[in-house]
Amino acid sequence: MKISTRLSLLAVLLASGVSAHAACVYPQAPTKFPNGATATKDEMLAAQKSVKEYQAAVEGTYLPCLEQEKNAAVAALDPADPDLANKKQSIEAVWAKKNNAAVDELQAVAAHFNDEIKAYSAAQKK
Repeated sequence: MKISTRLSLLAVLLASGVSAHAACVYPQAPTKFPNGATATKDEMLAAQKSVKEYQAAVEGTYLPCLEQEKNAAVAALDPADPDLANKKQSIEAVWAKKNNAAVDELQAVAAHFNDEIKAYSAAQKK
Protein backbone atom coordinates (compact mmCIF):
# COMPACT_ATOMS: atom_id res chain seq x y z
CA MET A 1 0.00 0.00 0.00
CA LYS A 2 1.31 3.42 -0.92
CA ILE A 3 2.28 5.88 1.79
CA SER A 4 -0.27 8.40 0.51
CA THR A 5 -3.01 5.77 0.73
CA ARG A 6 -2.02 4.89 4.28
CA LEU A 7 -1.98 8.53 5.31
CA SER A 8 -5.37 9.22 3.77
CA LEU A 9 -6.79 6.10 5.41
CA LEU A 10 -5.42 7.25 8.75
CA ALA A 11 -6.92 10.68 8.20
CA VAL A 12 -10.32 9.15 7.42
CA LEU A 13 -10.17 6.98 10.51
CA LEU A 14 -9.20 9.87 12.74
CA ALA A 15 -11.77 12.18 11.21
CA SER A 16 -14.50 9.62 11.78
CA GLY A 17 -13.66 9.37 15.45
CA VAL A 18 -12.10 5.93 15.13
CA SER A 19 -8.52 5.88 16.27
CA ALA A 20 -5.89 3.97 14.39
CA HIS A 21 -5.21 1.88 17.49
CA ALA A 22 -8.87 1.25 18.19
CA ALA A 23 -11.21 2.17 20.96
CA CYS A 24 -11.79 -1.51 21.62
CA VAL A 25 -9.88 -2.78 24.62
CA TYR A 26 -8.34 -6.21 24.11
CA PRO A 27 -9.27 -8.36 27.13
CA GLN A 28 -6.52 -9.88 29.22
CA ALA A 29 -6.48 -13.66 28.98
CA PRO A 30 -6.05 -15.71 32.14
CA THR A 31 -2.35 -16.41 32.53
CA LYS A 32 -2.26 -19.06 35.22
CA PHE A 33 -4.18 -22.27 35.53
CA PRO A 34 -3.97 -24.76 38.35
CA ASN A 35 -2.29 -28.06 37.63
CA GLY A 36 -5.28 -30.31 37.07
CA ALA A 37 -3.48 -33.35 38.44
CA THR A 38 -3.00 -31.72 41.85
CA ALA A 39 -5.60 -28.93 41.99
CA THR A 40 -8.47 -28.72 44.42
CA LYS A 41 -12.05 -28.41 43.27
CA ASP A 42 -12.10 -24.77 44.42
CA GLU A 43 -8.98 -23.98 42.37
CA MET A 44 -10.52 -25.54 39.28
CA LEU A 45 -13.79 -23.66 39.81
CA ALA A 46 -11.90 -20.38 40.19
CA ALA A 47 -10.01 -21.08 36.97
CA GLN A 48 -13.26 -21.95 35.22
CA LYS A 49 -14.73 -18.65 36.37
CA SER A 50 -11.78 -16.70 34.98
CA VAL A 51 -12.02 -18.53 31.63
CA LYS A 52 -15.75 -17.82 31.40
CA GLU A 53 -15.20 -14.15 32.23
CA TYR A 54 -12.50 -13.94 29.56
CA GLN A 55 -14.76 -15.67 27.04
CA ALA A 56 -17.57 -13.23 27.81
CA ALA A 57 -15.21 -10.27 27.43
CA VAL A 58 -13.97 -11.50 24.06
CA GLU A 59 -17.25 -12.68 22.58
CA GLY A 60 -19.62 -10.25 24.24
CA THR A 61 -17.59 -7.05 24.23
CA TYR A 62 -14.36 -7.07 22.22
CA LEU A 63 -15.48 -8.79 19.00
CA PRO A 64 -18.71 -6.75 18.70
CA CYS A 65 -16.69 -3.60 19.35
CA LEU A 66 -14.29 -4.54 16.55
CA GLU A 67 -17.23 -5.09 14.22
CA GLN A 68 -18.71 -1.69 15.07
CA GLU A 69 -15.33 -0.05 14.65
CA LYS A 70 -14.89 -1.65 11.21
CA ASN A 71 -18.37 -0.68 10.10
CA ALA A 72 -17.85 2.93 11.23
CA ALA A 73 -14.54 3.16 9.42
CA VAL A 74 -16.01 1.76 6.21
CA ALA A 75 -19.05 4.07 6.47
CA ALA A 76 -16.73 7.06 6.88
CA LEU A 77 -15.02 6.38 3.56
CA ASP A 78 -15.79 8.70 0.68
CA PRO A 79 -17.73 6.75 -1.98
CA ALA A 80 -16.27 9.03 -4.63
CA ASP A 81 -12.69 8.20 -3.65
CA PRO A 82 -10.98 6.41 -6.54
CA ASP A 83 -9.07 4.33 -3.97
CA LEU A 84 -12.22 3.31 -2.09
CA ALA A 85 -11.85 -0.42 -2.75
CA ASN A 86 -8.26 -0.50 -1.47
CA LYS A 87 -9.14 1.49 1.64
CA LYS A 88 -12.12 -0.73 2.39
CA GLN A 89 -9.99 -3.83 1.85
CA SER A 90 -7.34 -2.45 4.18
CA ILE A 91 -9.89 -1.76 6.92
CA GLU A 92 -11.36 -5.23 6.54
CA ALA A 93 -7.92 -6.84 6.60
CA VAL A 94 -7.04 -5.12 9.88
CA TRP A 95 -10.40 -6.16 11.33
CA ALA A 96 -9.86 -9.77 10.24
CA LYS A 97 -6.40 -9.90 11.83
CA LYS A 98 -7.65 -8.50 15.13
CA ASN A 99 -10.73 -10.73 15.12
CA ASN A 100 -8.77 -13.87 14.25
CA ALA A 101 -6.08 -13.13 16.84
CA ALA A 102 -8.71 -12.77 19.58
CA VAL A 103 -10.52 -15.96 18.55
CA ASP A 104 -7.25 -17.88 18.28
CA GLU A 105 -6.18 -16.80 21.76
CA LEU A 106 -9.60 -17.64 23.19
CA GLN A 107 -9.40 -21.11 21.66
CA ALA A 108 -5.89 -21.60 23.04
CA VAL A 109 -7.01 -20.59 26.53
CA ALA A 110 -10.00 -22.94 26.32
CA ALA A 111 -7.80 -25.81 25.09
CA HIS A 112 -5.30 -25.27 27.90
CA PHE A 113 -8.06 -25.20 30.50
CA ASN A 114 -9.69 -28.30 29.00
CA ASP A 115 -6.37 -30.14 29.31
CA GLU A 116 -6.28 -29.24 33.00
CA ILE A 117 -9.89 -30.39 33.41
CA LYS A 118 -8.98 -33.75 31.88
CA ALA A 119 -6.02 -34.06 34.25
CA TYR A 120 -8.24 -33.09 37.19
CA SER A 121 -10.89 -35.65 36.22
CA ALA A 122 -8.28 -38.37 35.82
CA ALA A 123 -6.79 -37.56 39.22
CA GLN A 124 -10.23 -37.73 40.86
CA LYS A 125 -10.80 -41.25 39.49
CA LYS A 126 -7.71 -42.61 41.21
